[in-house]
Amino acid sequence: MGFIDLVGVSEENICDVKYKIKNVVIKPNSKEEHSVYVEIEFEIFARVFEKREVNIMQDMYSPSRNISFKENRVSTMVNMRNTEETINIREKVRLEDAEYLKICDVQVIPTISETEVSKDRVRLNGNVDLNFILANSNEDNVITLNRQIPFESTSEIIGINEESKISATIVPKFREFVADNMEVNAKIDLALNTNSYNLETVNVIDNIEESEEGEEHPYSMVIYFVKPGDTLWKIAKKYRSTIEDIARINNIENPDKIDVGTQLFIPKCSICRTQVNV
Repeated sequence: MGFIDLVGVSEENICDVKYKIKNVVIKPNSKEEHSVYVEIEFEIFARVFEKREVNIMQDMYSPSRNISFKENRVSTMVNMRNTEETINIREKVRLEDAEYLKICDVQVIPTISETEVSKDRVRLNGNVDLNFILANSNEDNVITLNRQIPFESTSEIIGINEESKISATIVPKFREFVADNMEVNAKIDLALNTNSYNLETVNVIDNIEESEEGEEHPYSMVIYFVKPGDTLWKIAKKYRSTIEDIARINNIENPDKIDVGTQLFIPKCSICRTQVNV
């Protein structure tokens, strides 16, 4: 068992760990010891995430003051999901070169070679590498044989699409091998853990500066026709009015829904009028 030191990580965090076996050395010790020397070199990659809800300011304006700010584009991870399932493998494995040999142990190494993502579905292809450690009847000679079993798994994950990022880990959770001469009945259960998320780029404003007085417009009201892509926020910002004033004077019940082509009366904001009168 090994440990990776990551400062600030707690049990509440989400961990994404991948490992790759780089080198494996297996050789028998002396006959007197009745043991096998095993040396394995791993390459481990770990990422840790923290779920947090934060309020960010993506846009702003003031009807009564001149405001300038800097916009930064930030990538965020959204719609994170985690699924767990078990892949069952039941196969017969031929060991043509292993007649009359006893199975001492079998090393099971599952790997994922291909990931295909579609709407609400992810398909994984991979292989299970089996390293058989075999001994003759007298156990005075040990050999290794390698075999491979392909597998495929399809998981339903509601909400993912072709743009989703997928990270999957797979480890053995159960294994059983029963030898029948040169054929081995393999029963393997693999634990599959899949993390998925989407990347979303948002505007975050910074370095806000303002002047005391805003620009005065000569009009008291503008007639505007809604265009595709318009929102009350964009319209209010363009004419330095407010969403509340536009909705009130046009009897709009739902400020989040305006139809293209609708005629709107855009008043000068009540705050500006008050400040000017004072």
